[in-house]
Amino acid sequence: MPNTTYNEIINSFHSHPLAKQALPDGLENQFFLSALGEYELDVESLNYNRETKEFGSQLSEGAIYTLGMIMYTQYITRELSRIEKLNGFSGKDLSMTGVPASKTVTKEHLEIELSRVALLLHKQKPSAYN
Repeated sequence: MPNTTYNEIINSFHSHPLAKQALPDGLENQFFLSALGEYELDVESLNYNRETKEFGSQLSEGAIYTLGMIMYTQYITRELSRIEKLNGFSGKDLSMTGVPASKTVTKEHLEIELSRVALLLHKQKPSAYN
């Protein structure tokens, strides 16, 4: 069985709703590294090799999904920050106000996804009875 690759995690991330425009590769990579760090802090080391862009083994589907979900929550957090910056922007010749509902909906969506990620991470932790 081949080792899990970086692209498999990115594909999991892309399976969630995203913006119409593509994210820069560097940003996706940073989302990935942050998700990997969060997973490893909460559950276990996944032995990722940055040169080969492969893990040391075949990851479970649950781990792949969780990494993609963590990346997605980082994306939503970034979107919420972008929306907050749009709300109430005023200049000398220009005034833009985002719809306050968009901020509320995005924040609620983020909270739902964060709780889902917390549950996924909890389910993958080894129990004290092992």
